[in-house]
Amino acid sequence: MSKENPTFEEVNKHIESSDIASLEKAATNPAAASLTAGAIPGQVCAAYKVVKPILLLLLGTPFLPAKWKAAIKVFMSFMNAICP
Repeated sequence: MSKENPTFEEVNKHIESSDIASLEKAATNPAAASLTAGAIPGQVCAAYKVVKPILLLLLGTPFLPAKWKAAIKVFMSFMNAICP
């Protein structure tokens, strides 16, 4: 997959081949909630707080495939646990 300008097809293939279900289980694991912002570089939470509204907007986009939305939700679950 192109790192700079991936195509829809490349992203879709990447997402479809990902095991979202196992990530969802990990995101709901109590150990994930035990992570703190101090355990990761401080700028990560700051950047997430900037990008979070964009991710929420994407979740509301009707043409975005369901598995893409699931991947975004899992990512946000992890980040919300780490960066309250």
